[in-house]
Amino acid sequence: MMSAALTAALMLFSGCKPTEKGYKSAYDAALEKREAAMREQMIPATGLQSDDGPQMRVIEGDTIYVLREVVRDPVAKKRIGEWCVAVGRYKMETNAAANAADLRSAGWSRAFAARAGAEKWYCVADTAPSLDSARYIAAQFRKANKSYPYVGLPKSPVLIK
Repeated sequence: MMSAALTAALMLFSGCKPTEKGYKSAYDAALEKREAAMREQMIPATGLQSDDGPQMRVIEGDTIYVLREVVRDPVAKKRIGEWCVAVGRYKMETNAAANAADLRSAGWSRAFAARAGAEKWYCVADTAPSLDSARYIAAQFRKANKSYPYVGLPKSPVLIK
């Protein structure tokens, strides 16, 4: 018969071995926790760490891209105060204006080109007074234009304020 001390020592050493299965389950649990946290936060649209790119948000199950940037009307040179639903980004005004003209001929009567920097122009399909209404317009645009190219953007409209 074994002594009680020897039995306790064997139980202590045999029950504490880490296994590959244990490591894998702990890793999977940590990975799921990290992914859940990232889904709840704003993350860069490209998946890279970026302070100046569009940020992905999930609101009520709808994935949107949001960007904080000063956008100006090219004619009045005034800042556009509403949310802009941008559907293309260009380095040249002529390309953004041509895209806006195409959208107007396709029924998006409020489409226009807007300037955001020295070499940054957006084609804006429409503007909205709130994030929720801009999100609705973006959803309508995606629904009506399933194969739209979103030049320079993450394959989706970007909501700019």
